[in-house]
Amino acid sequence: MKKLLREPLLHFLLIGAILFIVFGLVDDRPFGNSDNQVVVRAGRIEQLENIFAKTWQRPATADELKGLVDDFVLEEIYYRQAVAMGIDRDDTVIRRRLRQKFEFLTDDMAAANVANDDVLAAYLADNADFFMRDTTDTFEQVYFNPERRDIELDSYIEEQLAALRAGRRSNDDSGLLQGFFESAPRRTVDGSFGLGFSDNLDLLTPGSWQGPIESGLGLHLVRLGSRIEGTLPDLEEIRPIVEREWANEKRLETRRNVNEQLLSEYNVVIEWPTE
Repeated sequence: MKKLLREPLLHFLLIGAILFIVFGLVDDRPFGNSDNQVVVRAGRIEQLENIFAKTWQRPATADELKGLVDDFVLEEIYYRQAVAMGIDRDDTVIRRRLRQKFEFLTDDMAAANVANDDVLAAYLADNADFFMRDTTDTFEQVYFNPERRDIELDSYIEEQLAALRAGRRSNDDSGLLQGFFESAPRRTVDGSFGLGFSDNLDLLTPGSWQGPIESGLGLHLVRLGSRIEGTLPDLEEIRPIVEREWANEKRLETRRNVNEQLLSEYNVVIEWPTE
């Protein structure tokens, strides 16, 4: 069965079936009707009734329902006349709306896919980097402004590092900058100090003041307390997230396949403007 599901011919047939259903859904005119005949079926009337009830929180009266049907008939006639006159052509808003509606229909087809535990577990393993829990660090830091001109910065920072290691307070430039981070994810650390700062924490030995470490803000002395390495959660812990991401990937895959199939049926000529 798994081998069969990987067959390109089967994929081609499924895409063809999807396109056949989609075109059938888009063209909701009654089969066999002539262009000058408008048929309003019972299902359409029920739809109009339901929309009215949801909007006004009450059922439509007989006169109101007749008005809804009459308006629908006029809308259908106006639509056909507009198409016959070519009013819909080269209208960006209409083109985008029709494309959107078509994509909604193909997305609905993809949503019919349901993954079992084996499929989700395989998807989780194949995308471990995406679902991995972030490594977290607990640390203290003090900041030194590299723009200071009243001191010789390198030697000054060495003096402050010695003071911190001796248990004394440093004379730093931290100001309002947060000094203590507890179990901070890497993205939080990089968000505070700039991309790559968390990577520098990997070079530190927990327990003692070290540095200086450069960030997007300046220079820092850091004492790393503890680190919890990132882990891949079990499927049961994050099942809704895995299901959502798997379904989204299938939706995009279906859309790509439909696009490829549609493009294969057209001769596309692009005339680029000359310079």
